[in-house]
Amino acid sequence: MDFFNSLTLDLKMLVVGMAGCVLLALFSGNSKSEKRYLLVLALLAAAGVYRFNRTVGADQAELRAAASPASPMIKVQTKHVPLVSTSAK
Repeated sequence: MDFFNSLTLDLKMLVVGMAGCVLLALFSGNSKSEKRYLLVLALLAAAGVYRFNRTVGADQAELRAAASPASPMIKVQTKHVPLVSTSAK
């Protein structure tokens, strides 16, 4: 249960959708409907695997970025341009 709670909301929705498709495929009496539910299940599973891998990769990149020392940022000062009056023109 801790694993499910640690997932993001979109992954939780995909897991619930996959469980629903499995139940519908199991208890459907029509073979055409079963095939349709299994196709939707395969699509949801592919989307879930893609999102899970993408989320884990983003977390690892975030950890690498936090672990690397920050380079000091050097800010170049802009030259001061004096104000010019336009009323004399």
